[in-house]
Amino acid sequence: MRLPPLESAEVIRREKRFRLFIKYDGKEVLSYLPNPGRLENIIYPSSVVYISKKEGEKRKTSFEAVLGEENGILVSLNASLANRIFEENLFRFPVKVKELRKEFTYHGKRFDFLINNKILVEVKSVTLVKDHIGFFPDAPTTRGAKHLEYMADWIFEKWVIFVVQREDAKLVKPNKDLDKDFYQSAKLLKERGGIFFAFTCNIDLNEIRFKEFIDVEV
Repeated sequence: MRLPPLESAEVIRREKRFRLFIKYDGKEVLSYLPNPGRLENIIYPSSVVYISKKEGEKRKTSFEAVLGEENGILVSLNASLANRIFEENLFRFPVKVKELRKEFTYHGKRFDFLINNKILVEVKSVTLVKDHIGFFPDAPTTRGAKHLEYMADWIFEKWVIFVVQREDAKLVKPNKDLDKDFYQSAKLLKERGGIFFAFTCNIDLNEIRFKEFIDVEV
């Protein structure tokens, strides 16, 4: 996936979840941060982010934070890109896609994809990595836990896809210490036949590319 033209900036502070104040061209400006996670090891005062300029009358800011950096590793900050990255790499998965529906509703909840009217898919973006282990979530997610609970009732195939938007993970785990409800929902889903996939991404200032599949431990 190609990225827009990027420029570097320095983080000044984060307010709420999506407001990021940065130093750009010697001035303090507001940038949109498209990620609800804590990002504590990536977003902090004086850290480096790579931003793109955005145009639009309805936008509150002309900037969007696209990439961050941790120990020299570039990390995609846009959680919503995980769906697009998965879709671009769907050909790598063990299915011949005849029909792909987005935002499929089941049990009154919207799920990311339904493949061939059979495989229910939920995609999760992973940015937190410790000692080469990716953890999801990095902030408690009631919605995430509930979605996995409802998926457990689906009578056909159900997939959870962890898109690790960085290159340095070798394994993905539910973040039990931070969100026990999500961990329990993941265990229930696995007991009910849920299938878990994860893959990492190579990222540079120009594009995000599939790197490799890695294991998921639930």
